[in-house]
Amino acid sequence: MTAPIRVTPEYELFRIITDYEALQDGFLDRIDDLETTMRQIELSGEFAHGELQKLLSKNAGKRIERKRDHRYESARRTFGWKSLGETLKHTGLALVLVVDDARFAEHKAELAKRKRARSREVLPAGSIKLLKGKITPKISKKLQVLRNAKLSPQQRRRIAKWAATMRWKAERARRCVAKNTEVAIICHGQSAEAQQSQMVLDQAKA
Repeated sequence: MTAPIRVTPEYELFRIITDYEALQDGFLDRIDDLETTMRQIELSGEFAHGELQKLLSKNAGKRIERKRDHRYESARRTFGWKSLGETLKHTGLALVLVVDDARFAEHKAELAKRKRARSREVLPAGSIKLLKGKITPKISKKLQVLRNAKLSPQQRRRIAKWAATMRWKAERARRCVAKNTEVAIICHGQSAEAQQSQMVLDQAKA
């Protein structure tokens, strides 16, 4: 018996996938190797009943007419990010990307080169904290000029209009709060005077 090929110590090579149908075949063979059923995988991954069968089916199904826009779409289900992740997880598989120069050779010459070399430096999560203190007001002004240069006149007018609306809204809210506070103070003063007058009348009657 041939020893299994291991890509890394923890990953054993199971199947080479080059298209969507090969991915479906890989999942079907893996379920057979596990000696289980699609329904058990669905229960483990909390899929809807019959969902995995639709995802692994190669039958395109009958076309469904969407009358609202006069278009047709296939009834065939395809993997999304969530369903693919759950299927990989509950069948014990993982995606490993490898370079296939043989299949890529005929298309490589068609690709245009990048004008500016891409930096290979990968900033860690929360890297914005590393820039704190490095962006001075002068640099910030230059960045703002560069951002504005990429905007069309219509986009700049729309942004300016939105900013003006927000400023006036904040000013109206501030004035409303100040007015309500002044009214509350006056009302409180009137109630105090009314209470004092009532106390004087009560003492005179006594």
